[in-house]
Amino acid sequence: MNTPATVMSQPQVQRWWAPVLALAALLAIVLIVFAPTFLSMVDTWARSDTFAHGFLIVPIVLFLVYLKRAELAAVSPRPTPLALAPILLLGLAWVMGELVDVTSVRQFAATLMIPFLVWLVMGTAVVRVLQLPLAYLLFAVPFGEFLVPPLMDFTANFTVAAVQLSGVPIYREGLYFELPTGRWSVVEACSGVRYLIASVALGTLYAYLMYRSLWRRLAFVGVAIIVPIIANGLRAYMIVMVGHLSGMEYAVGVDHLIYGWVFFGVVIFLMFWIGAFWREDGAASKPVRRAPAQAPQTGAASFAHMAVIAALVVTLGPVYAHWTHTRDLGAVQGLGTGPVVPSGWTAVPARERPAWQPGYQFMRAERGGWVVNEGQAKVGMHLGFYREQARHGNMLGWHNTLAGRERAEWSQARRGHAEVAGYPDPRRVLLRGRQQQLVAWQWYWANGRLTTRPFEVKAREATSRLLGGRDDAALIVIYAEYRDDPQEAEDAMRAYVEDAMPQLLERLQDVNQR
Repeated sequence: MNTPATVMSQPQVQRWWAPVLALAALLAIVLIVFAPTFLSMVDTWARSDTFAHGFLIVPIVLFLVYLKRAELAAVSPRPTPLALAPILLLGLAWVMGELVDVTSVRQFAATLMIPFLVWLVMGTAVVRVLQLPLAYLLFAVPFGEFLVPPLMDFTANFTVAAVQLSGVPIYREGLYFELPTGRWSVVEACSGVRYLIASVALGTLYAYLMYRSLWRRLAFVGVAIIVPIIANGLRAYMIVMVGHLSGMEYAVGVDHLIYGWVFFGVVIFLMFWIGAFWREDGAASKPVRRAPAQAPQTGAASFAHMAVIAALVVTLGPVYAHWTHTRDLGAVQGLGTGPVVPSGWTAVPARERPAWQPGYQFMRAERGGWVVNEGQAKVGMHLGFYREQARHGNMLGWHNTLAGRERAEWSQARRGHAEVAGYPDPRRVLLRGRQQQLVAWQWYWANGRLTTRPFEVKAREATSRLLGGRDDAALIVIYAEYRDDPQEAEDAMRAYVEDAMPQLLERLQDVNQR
């Protein structure tokens, strides 16, 4: 039986039907216009266990809205034209993400349009009631893969330290480590990112349903972030120890993944069980504020006009992006071949080049090789040029690393930045192969500017494309072999950069202008 608090009166129904229809029409337009973006999210949910929870987000949001039905019945929807500004900015962000093929920017921009469309049509009072359900939509965006490398490093550090504390001898080399009974490695599936993302999504929902005070909600979400990271380290440690103590009979192969999920489930259950001791869901809630009896109703024509304007605004971005994508930006010409050889240096024959090459894909053109100076100091360089990245592939992405094109044979470790006079301090990476050790310096070049900041590269690419230009970018890597101390090779690298960088930048600028 419905209670009076959950049944709308006739006047309430009359003031809600027009905004509900207008919002439904706008949401349908957004789903159609940004269909490729939303379908890319669904595709990620379907093929990745890490983001499979995305299928539950919309039903959860609808359930949370249903819980707010009494509070919604007490307010009057009113259009808020001010919301057009953030909708326009989100459309601009989506265009920039589309032009430089940044999937997460497109997905966040399209998803965030939904709460702002609710604000536009329904007004501030309605959004105030629905603020967390609308914000919860962001968990539908498959985001967090950038956490994989640091979480892998943390898991490896935690496991090795715990094994050492257990008195078991262990030898580590990058993400690989050996015990007397066998060899282990930390791969992407061991990073714990899927545990972390699932824990944060569940923890946020739990905190919203179980607590009323803001500080308790934030505290529990913080716990939901920290606990899975520590738990994943313990999981990895226990799997290694079970394998070691059983002579590699148990906890190897698919077994350790099954054990991992069981352990994670137990940890999450305990976290929720402990959190229930401070539950506030039964506490008295704030009284529902009723709309003033004399409040004037907004006519249906106002909602219709606002919906038409919003529909035009949200379609501007995809139309402009489509026009931009149909333009031919031209082939990459004039980059050259082999290493850049400044005065005082000599190119080394191709047969002496190293087996290592940067693990970057989708280059439209590339060149590189070894050079040697009069003092017989040998330095390598690699230059890769990118253009029309939305069509051919991006330079920046978590899948592109310096670890080598045959990643199983190479490991990398970031070691801060090197100091190079006159240029941005490059990223410093130590690379280890089966028979080689290299120290590498890395820069990016984007439309005439040398930088080491990926976000600056993407911003410059997007701005250029938005204004009708190209998204030209390049990867610059200078490297050298070393035996014990990488600094023994870096003096020669510094000398080569001083001699070759002006010539190299001039060549990039020439290719950019062709």
